[in-house]
Amino acid sequence: MLINDANSVFAVADYLGPDSYEGAAYGRADDRTSGWRRIAHRVVYRLRNTGTSLRSPPLSDILAYVRSVRAKPRVLVVGAGGLQLADDGAVVVHTDVAFARHVELIADAHDLPFAPRSFDLIVAIAVLEHVADPQRCVAEFVRVLDRGGFVYAVTPFLQPVHMGAYDFTRFTPIGHRRLFRQFDEVAAGVALGVGSVVASALQAFLLGFSSRRFWRRLAGGAALLATPPLRLMDRLLRHNLDAVSGCWFFGRLRDGPPVSDRELVKTYPQSFGIGPERLPPPMRGADTPLN
Repeated sequence: MLINDANSVFAVADYLGPDSYEGAAYGRADDRTSGWRRIAHRVVYRLRNTGTSLRSPPLSDILAYVRSVRAKPRVLVVGAGGLQLADDGAVVVHTDVAFARHVELIADAHDLPFAPRSFDLIVAIAVLEHVADPQRCVAEFVRVLDRGGFVYAVTPFLQPVHMGAYDFTRFTPIGHRRLFRQFDEVAAGVALGVGSVVASALQAFLLGFSSRRFWRRLAGGAALLATPPLRLMDRLLRHNLDAVSGCWFFGRLRDGPPVSDRELVKTYPQSFGIGPERLPPPMRGADTPLN
């Protein structure tokens, strides 16, 4: 457990007792419920996390890309939760601010407990909306990445609040790109599209009518059943990328100054699309030596 107690929103004392923070386990393998309740949790979790019809490079392709320029890449997963990266060709460290299966270190992204140039790839999926200062966290990513290192991030735009008080920020597509202005873009695109926005908005709309338990169960169930077909429409609704549910970015650390705001504004929206289904061939250069 490597929390900077003086600077973090989390306190070391939060992790020392029997009620220490374990994060969200609803419907996952770590869910401690049993019987019909566990089955119900699994069904709700699967419906809530139905895949989109948009096609983007899987995380395995991200790892393969980095391995092609770094023989045995060092990978840091920030906010791992239930995610486990199993890759024989990489050294992977899973961190989070909550105890969970596969998490090796409790660490806050605002103050990563690693020396400069410790990693070749940082993975942050559905993380940067939950940090108080995203820019500071990305600055930490830059600090601990080796020369020519990579970052892969997935972050929401048009989504309701989740995880209550620990949900701070949303990013427009250009705002998401600006967050990583110290990186050259390898590939980027839409993680969840407009259909996914409608699904989450429908649930919020129905739940807004009443706070009674019966209604919330009925409305929540109806919205969950509508989620899979609406997410399947993401690809059909790709002509309005200013209203997507979330974005992904895969980039490589720049040697020079950050991408200027003038350049970002000038090239938007032509520079942003649904994203490729496959990554472009890796570009090897003097600043990305093989290990």
